[in-house]
Amino acid sequence: MTDPADRVGDLTFKARALAQAHPLTVTATAYREQMIEEERRTQPMAEFADWAGTAFLVGYCIRRIEEADLGNLPDTSPKTDALVPLAHDTARMSDEVKRGRPAGTQLLEMPLVGQLLDTVIATEIDKRVEHWKGQISAADWAMFEDYIAWWVIHGYSLRAAEIFRQSS
Repeated sequence: MTDPADRVGDLTFKARALAQAHPLTVTATAYREQMIEEERRTQPMAEFADWAGTAFLVGYCIRRIEEADLGNLPDTSPKTDALVPLAHDTARMSDEVKRGRPAGTQLLEMPLVGQLLDTVIATEIDKRVEHWKGQISAADWAMFEDYIAWWVIHGYSLRAAEIFRQSS
């Protein structure tokens, strides 16, 4: 039997590798670009938008790796340009994930998905520690951690929403 920590490590590695291969559908790319452009306009530091974009991408790839791990390789060609309904489904599914529930169709068991998301979130946060953690308050750092977590979960949920919309 595979050690759960080894499985999390393996799936996390695969998600990060997939993120290097431009895995987004055309629709997901447009969605991400719009979201990140808004972040560039509203965040106090331009780097936040870049970090959000990376967190989103790796979250998206976790869901894609779930699909591949189960041999479930859905069509990744774009099915819709309807970004507003996709955004609504993504927000709803993000809320479900935060409550410990599956985003749409459950692929892997939720404890494993939770560990995958937590691992990616922690890694994305740890990559930023040296940049500026020592320069801000503990409360501001906690807000940053929530910010990165939101983007990872949002990317994960976008992929689930794409599949949901394709099957509807």
